[in-house]
Amino acid sequence: MATQQPKTRSRQAADAGGTSAAADSRAIISFHHVDLEYHDQKALADVTFSVANGEFVCLTGPSGAGKSSILRLVAMDAFPTKGQVIVRGMPATRMNRGRVPELRREIGFVFQDFRLLEDRSVEENVAFAQLVVGVPHQQILQNVMRVLTQVGLFDKRHRLPRQLSGGEQQRVAIARAMVNSPKILLADEPTGNLDPVTAQEIIDLLFRVNDGGTCVLFSTHDHEIVKTFGQRVLVVDGGRLLSDERRRVPVDRTASLVDHMYRAPAEATSPAPRPARREPAHA
Repeated sequence: MATQQPKTRSRQAADAGGTSAAADSRAIISFHHVDLEYHDQKALADVTFSVANGEFVCLTGPSGAGKSSILRLVAMDAFPTKGQVIVRGMPATRMNRGRVPELRREIGFVFQDFRLLEDRSVEENVAFAQLVVGVPHQQILQNVMRVLTQVGLFDKRHRLPRQLSGGEQQRVAIARAMVNSPKILLADEPTGNLDPVTAQEIIDLLFRVNDGGTCVLFSTHDHEIVKTFGQRVLVVDGGRLLSDERRRVPVDRTASLVDHMYRAPAEATSPAPRPARREPAHA
């Protein structure tokens, strides 16, 4: 009778990840006891969570907490030092790096600094995401028109990024992220450089993307955004997942972020009392 060979540590981790993923067939993203190290510095430690297809999840914590590291692992721009990450049924520990571009076609990216091509028009920026994956020209034109209409920028399709406001540039970035109809949208501090009114517009747009069936993982350190719109909130600090909370009552997606953040106190808005009128002195 043949004896079984002992499993290697990486094989054990992969099998454990596969078993957990099978237990939750709705999960589109799964982390199982994940560690991540950069140059002997631990960025993440023992992180475990899963995200269902179509969820909108807020990932929050202070700068340097590990939020961006989690997004990099989802995109397989980094691979776990320990544990397992499974995205769209693809385990990181078994991932052939040649298949990473295939996975990334299923993922859209939105960043705080927009990352637009400054010498190309709005429509060229959006079309670029399709050119690199070989979409036929006529299909590119149709897809670009569709997403620019969705984000309200079709009339500005010939403008360069420098001719747009910050909020408009971020909408171009979202259109670029959505043009390939991804299953997952990773938004890394997309409102960090925007004023409250424009941030509200971007959040409303991300909600519309989510309503279309796309899973959104939204990273932010803004407490008011999380408090107002966080249906499910993952809190990360020091590389560890401190909490994973879901509200029992659905959030009000029509709420005004501006009202929550910037309504001045009543006493500050009251007119200042007029100084007492001084009677002219008599000679």
